[in-house]
Amino acid sequence: MNLVRSTLALAALAISIATPARAQNVSSYTEWFSKTTDALVARTKAPALSVAVMENGRQIYSDAGGSVETPPRRGPGPSTMYRIGSVSKLYTASIAARLASRGIINLDANVRQYVPEYSEKNAPITLRQLAGHLSGIRHYGAREFISTTAFDSLAPTIAIFAQDSLLFAPGTKYSYSSYGFNLLGLALERAAHKPFLRLLHDEVIEPLHLKLTAPDMPGAKLPERATTFDVNAEGVATPTTPDNLSDRWPSGGLLASVTDLARFGTAFVRPGFLPDSMITMMTTHQHLASGASSLVGLGWRIGVDSAGRTIWHHGGTSNGGRALLVVWPEEKLVVAIASDALVPFDLPNAYAFANIAREGRKYR
Repeated sequence: MNLVRSTLALAALAISIATPARAQNVSSYTEWFSKTTDALVARTKAPALSVAVMENGRQIYSDAGGSVETPPRRGPGPSTMYRIGSVSKLYTASIAARLASRGIINLDANVRQYVPEYSEKNAPITLRQLAGHLSGIRHYGAREFISTTAFDSLAPTIAIFAQDSLLFAPGTKYSYSSYGFNLLGLALERAAHKPFLRLLHDEVIEPLHLKLTAPDMPGAKLPERATTFDVNAEGVATPTTPDNLSDRWPSGGLLASVTDLARFGTAFVRPGFLPDSMITMMTTHQHLASGASSLVGLGWRIGVDSAGRTIWHHGGTSNGGRALLVVWPEEKLVVAIASDALVPFDLPNAYAFANIAREGRKYR
């Protein structure tokens, strides 16, 4: 196994210490983190997989492992850029919140105020409903997950679904929709009079100093970008079918390293990126017309972990990518995991890394 270690540990994590029995007889919390990463790589058979953990704005751990050299000529590391799939929606929702905080958009306005060519269906759809998957706009069809069509702007991508009937009256049900986020992205660029990718740079990448976050563009020269793979049941990795994510930049078309993902997540538990009122809005459940909770705010999913702690989270899947971002707001703790294949990991795996961070607090 080609295994790269990048330990950004505090001094107390760098020395040998006595650990609880559940640390599996490792000599330090750094080693415990690393063994947990190794086990996740082995179980998922990921060609490359990276992990980052941040607490109180400080990166306390980053690690990577895998069986394939990606990027070429060296193994995976915390700076490797992966397809993050639908975690991209959090970036779009953040742009919406930042524009709303400055009065550039009205989250409760009809989307046709910004995108008049969108055909109005059963009832007006608001930007807030788009960001909470309450619009009634459908998700990908059976043959739409992989696209080979290149788009140079968002507007033409709306034609893919614009004439389709809504699944339900807006606000009455929850139904996950990447296409809804594409429409939201177009509304944002129209309101701000900037192309979406410029908005992404100006509102998220630059303010948060994200050096390893970018739109997935075929042919772009990104030395840290991971090769994408499919992995079969025997763990054999083969290159993915070529595709083009320019049809889904607001909903699933971004690349990021786990260090950048963790830094992005940390922006929601530290002042500066968004007003507190907007963070609260983004991380508070929206409600259906019936009064039932949707369990989603603006982009963020809101839940509890296995111990009942509040978490904000989102996962992403793509052709040759899997990503997960989890935030524990009360602890200002963030875990990011990403891989270069659509391999199986989920919230319990993030919980494992968070628990190691908690055990290590007494030594920091």
